[in-house]
Amino acid sequence: MPLPKPDKATETKEEFISRCIEDLTKHKSEEFPARAQRAAVCYSQWGETKEERRKYEEKKRKKAGK
Repeated sequence: MPLPKPDKATETKEEFISRCIEDLTKHKSEEFPARAQRAAVCYSQWGETKEERRKYEEKKRKKAGK
């Protein structure tokens, strides 16, 4: 089964990451046993670098703390 591909025209980043992690959990949990690993694969599929992901997560945490 191929890795999920984002449809940036119809889904947000959050929607894709959620869908991707869920899909990998159901179909590829043996290949990607750790949730963090599945998340990294999904962020990579979205086309985001590790640094961009770190900045996004930091911004999201700050927003949640307000």
